[in-house]
Amino acid sequence: MQCPNGCDVSMETVQVERIFYRAGEPVVISGLEMYVCPDCGCEAMPLRSARIVENVLNGRMEPAGQFSAPLFQLVT
Repeated sequence: MQCPNGCDVSMETVQVERIFYRAGEPVVISGLEMYVCPDCGCEAMPLRSARIVENVLNGRMEPAGQFSAPLFQLVT
């Protein structure tokens, strides 16, 4: 896949971990496939990955385990 920013190199396929929010609660999806441009860092999500995210956010997939981490909020 070519970079939408017009870079001369092809985008690379990588496995990533991303945080999404369902009903205000964070969910982590690990092993999500994304396309990344090695020149500019632009990311694109293939349709198959978008379908996985859609299924997770709509509650059609069960979590593999529990994730917890401390939350830090900046006071402005």
